[in-house]
Amino acid sequence: MIQTLIGLGASFFAPTIMKKLKDQKVQVLHAMPGRVRLQSNHWKENLIATALEEKFSALPIVKNVAASGITGSLLLEFNAQHLTPEQFNEIVQLAVNTSIENYPNIDSKMMKTMKNGVNSVDQVIKKQSGGIADIDSILIIWLLFKGATGFTKNPAFASSLLYWAYTMIKKEGGR
Repeated sequence: MIQTLIGLGASFFAPTIMKKLKDQKVQVLHAMPGRVRLQSNHWKENLIATALEEKFSALPIVKNVAASGITGSLLLEFNAQHLTPEQFNEIVQLAVNTSIENYPNIDSKMMKTMKNGVNSVDQVIKKQSGGIADIDSILIIWLLFKGATGFTKNPAFASSLLYWAYTMIKKEGGR
């Protein structure tokens, strides 16, 4: 009778645990009594890894914690040999919530990719021009040209292009 009740309890908790694992694509890489290693690609940031370590090191049930921003893994060693399904669910939920809370503090992957692309183009322009031009100077020249030649068609837009070029020049001069 007790085994049946335990089985029924596990069947009720398993779907909620699995849903939380799927939301962040959390994988259990390794589990043994008193220890579990979780992994999520959403945790592949040093800032999130640090936040996970801080959050889990404050829990009394956790004896040792190590997170890696490179692999996106979270190793937890517990003071108890076994966790209840509820405790495991809370652990996973805490990890998911901690990562979500820290997303606003990290640079987006898309922005990193765009910055790397612009930096690569900038380096090519500098090499090809012998250091005479860079991507900012070419953009400023284009803005000045479009602003100066566009006055007859749309003076308001042309003025905004000229002002944008002016602010970029002022910013560059302030370095």
